[in-house]
Amino acid sequence: MRLVQFERKDRRRLVMYGLAAVMLGAIIILAAQLNPKFKDMESPDTSTIIVAPKQGYADLSAWNPGSQGTLLLDGEWEFYWDQLLEPADFASNEPSNLDPLWVQVPMPWTEYIMNGQPLPHEGYATYRLQVLLPKAWTAPRQTLGIYPKSIASAYEIWINGSLRGGNGTVGTEREDTHPKSYPDTIYFEPVTGWNDIVIQVANFHQRNSGIWQGMELGTSESISRLRTSRVAAQIFVIGIFFMMSMYYFFVYFNRRKEVSVLLFGGLCLSVGIRTIVLGESTALYFLPGLSWEWAVKAEYISISMVALTLIFFVNREYPQESVSWAPRTAGIVLAGFILFFLLTPARIYTHYLSLFIWGLLFPVLMYTLFVYILSAVRRRRGSLTTALGFLFFTLFALNDMLFYTGLLATDDLLSIGLLGFLITQALNLSARFSRAIAEKEQLAEQLWQSNRSLERTVAERTYSLQQSNASLQEANHKMADLEKFRVRLLSNISHELGTPITSIKGFAKALRDGIITADAPKYANRIYERSILMERMIHDLIELSKLETNQITFQMEELAPVVFFKELFQKYEWEIEDKGIQCVILVPAEPALPWVLSGDPLRLEQVLSNLISNALRFTEPGGCITLRLVLGGIEGNRPAALVTVEDTGIGIEPELHQHIFERFAQARQPSSKAQGSGLGLAICKEIVHYHHGEIKVRSDPGKGSAFCLELPLKLAQQGEVHSK
Repeated sequence: MRLVQFERKDRRRLVMYGLAAVMLGAIIILAAQLNPKFKDMESPDTSTIIVAPKQGYADLSAWNPGSQGTLLLDGEWEFYWDQLLEPADFASNEPSNLDPLWVQVPMPWTEYIMNGQPLPHEGYATYRLQVLLPKAWTAPRQTLGIYPKSIASAYEIWINGSLRGGNGTVGTEREDTHPKSYPDTIYFEPVTGWNDIVIQVANFHQRNSGIWQGMELGTSESISRLRTSRVAAQIFVIGIFFMMSMYYFFVYFNRRKEVSVLLFGGLCLSVGIRTIVLGESTALYFLPGLSWEWAVKAEYISISMVALTLIFFVNREYPQESVSWAPRTAGIVLAGFILFFLLTPARIYTHYLSLFIWGLLFPVLMYTLFVYILSAVRRRRGSLTTALGFLFFTLFALNDMLFYTGLLATDDLLSIGLLGFLITQALNLSARFSRAIAEKEQLAEQLWQSNRSLERTVAERTYSLQQSNASLQEANHKMADLEKFRVRLLSNISHELGTPITSIKGFAKALRDGIITADAPKYANRIYERSILMERMIHDLIELSKLETNQITFQMEELAPVVFFKELFQKYEWEIEDKGIQCVILVPAEPALPWVLSGDPLRLEQVLSNLISNALRFTEPGGCITLRLVLGGIEGNRPAALVTVEDTGIGIEPELHQHIFERFAQARQPSSKAQGSGLGLAICKEIVHYHHGEIKVRSDPGKGSAFCLELPLKLAQQGEVHSK
């Protein structure tokens, strides 16, 4: 007992240590996000100081882009409100005529004060920064890049007098402005001296305005690598959420009682959708035609669904700690907000973000955290793990709330928090299923003990008799099937072996009684032939039984039909001509496309050998056997290899055509001396059907027969064709 308690405590301790390590890593990441990347700092390679932009100028002559990577252009920029200026405007005016405002970037322009009043959300302006770069990076063919992460809501960037890029359409009125604020990369060739960066920005469509997230500067390689790595990381996270949501949906559809699993799958899907339209805006890679308006709607609706599924999920998980009216109330309010987001444009509902966050999302978050902590205090099963995981999630959710309301200069980190919560839920779900299995086994054991102790012998015996009766009936059906098979097999064997056995007995008795003397070798040879026939029949019966019961393994290969069948035809050419029969081989040229046949070379040769043997038995010397290959339908819907073995033998009566491929069917005429087991064509049929093909016969009595194999073809993949 003590050992069991120790093991449980040990497992719990390991789980707590693991979660603590994950949370510590998250705190480190968060601290790194909180630390500005571009301040007055000392270069790691030299003792020189890189100075942040001040009054629209940034002296980066001491910066080494090759070794120090990218840096943020955070600092004081020139700012011109209600003016869309181009580089030519700065070249043609005196600095005193332009009268710039020195503003901090990044920051929404609503926080800038002009004439004692904060600037409005809607409007347009021009930002300008002049950058002095190292001389080594102003040489010809040197390329730098700028990575503006988010500028609201439309912008155009000029560098050194040239328009280098932008997003959306910048205008002075709402009708002239088309929003599109997605991360992008801008590349330019620096010049000696001061490099001029001019950015026109217009916003008439949302609450955010201006350059509210940092811009990074670096070499073209580092900027491209930075963009690619961030997109790849975001796609990786999105993939995890989508796969986990599909997994939880699958679990729910197999266990409809697990409604909490369905809710958590919806939570993962909602965060995945939110992540795909935020950050690096990877939604554009999957939905290039997605409009900015609907992307913002998806962002707001998805976070509403996160809150909705979260509160219903925790209520389902811990009903005793939950307040019964909380999910319904939150659901009604969230449904109202979702309807509001759908029916109004972004320029209206985005202004209510703070109310939405602090009036609804924050209470939902705190309520859910309270339920998890209360369940952990009451020591509900699995509550400690999930409480720690949700606390981890809460830290990142609070970060996002502060970030999107402008109270914290970090980044969107909710997806990282949910990943940690997802891990704890996966552990909890695994433990729940393990407990369910253990409880099921325990209940089964208790039920058995209870039945035994209460001596419910009548019910037990009735159940036992029913089970025994069902087993006996099943066994009886199996025995009946086996008996039918045995009777049929014995009947076929006795029918087919009767004639050769009678012949052997007659020849042997004649030899024993001395009735025949001079022709003794001849009759002994007939006895030998009848023995060979019996041996062949037994072998064919065994072979056919194995094929019908799937006891034979086929070694499938990708075969080039022209090469394979040409070699196979040539292999039997000498045998045919040795019988005094003409052999004609007709094989087409190699097709233009690499068609292949998927088949077992040995089994296909077995079919062809059987058909050729039949043709030899029923064709007299001087006759002709034609071996033909046609690639049919390769231009149509069902390409196939048509293999034909045609002879000029005695032919087959029409009434025998539909039975020729059945067991013990005899295709020869009474006048023919050729003998067979009657199983060869049945074996051929089974082999061809295994190759998804068909075997057909065409024959006229006295003129000959033609057996045709129709085997499907497909186009070969590179390097998978075998000639044999």
